[in-house]
Amino acid sequence: MESKSITCSDDDLENSPTFQKLVVLSRLDPINSCNQTEVDQALAQDLITLVRALDNKTIKFENRADEGAFFQLMLTCRTIVSQIPPPSNTKH
Repeated sequence: MESKSITCSDDDLENSPTFQKLVVLSRLDPINSCNQTEVDQALAQDLITLVRALDNKTIKFENRADEGAFFQLMLTCRTIVSQIPPPSNTKH
């Protein structure tokens, strides 16, 4: 899949019902983005949920661009979750 840079203005995001829902959800169930383990666990759980939904054909796409964007998001999640962390710089 080809990666393209997409720009959005603040107005685009503020007027998006989907983005507004994400803002509310982030306040109700926040993820500590400073805690890599917590981020990895959240991404892994979400990825499993999405894979199961796709395998069960409960997610349907109207066009290939939407499907491609969805799979790109899943690939990004899988890459983050499965990467091997670098060795610690801290000397003990």
